[in-house]
Amino acid sequence: MNPILASSTVLFTILFSLAFGIACGYAVISAILHAFAHRPTLEKAPATTVIATTASSH
Repeated sequence: MNPILASSTVLFTILFSLAFGIACGYAVISAILHAFAHRPTLEKAPATTVIATTASSH
């Protein structure tokens, strides 16, 4: 086998596996962070309630 072909095949294999590993790691970390994301427990009040409360306090 040609040495240049063999070395380039090894190089592309290493680069592909590195890029694939980074992509898989990113997907796993994103999934974990999405699973443990804290959702706000308080719902926002309607805009009319906020306006009425603000107007009555003055």
